[in-house]
Amino acid sequence: MTVIRIVQPPNVTADVYDAVNAEIGVERDPPPGLVLHCAGETDGRWQIVDVWESEEQAQRFDDERLRPAIEKVIGATPPGPPPSTQYQLHKLIRP
Repeated sequence: MTVIRIVQPPNVTADVYDAVNAEIGVERDPPPGLVLHCAGETDGRWQIVDVWESEEQAQRFDDERLRPAIEKVIGATPPGPPPSTQYQLHKLIRP
């Protein structure tokens, strides 16, 4: 089932976000199951929105690519998951 994840990682700036994305290489090597990725600042906090074909694919990406990239860029893996919202999508329209 397709899921959306909205994450607000603490202490992330555009520079940190760009460095992590460069390390992951999503644009040149998209992970299986990623439907949509976007990010930007809202109310002074960085927000990342992803749509995945399944929660399992999202979790695999987190474990295999995201966490190692974050650790490499900032020197450590943040303690615990960042504030986030996740839910199954009832409908997804791809134009």
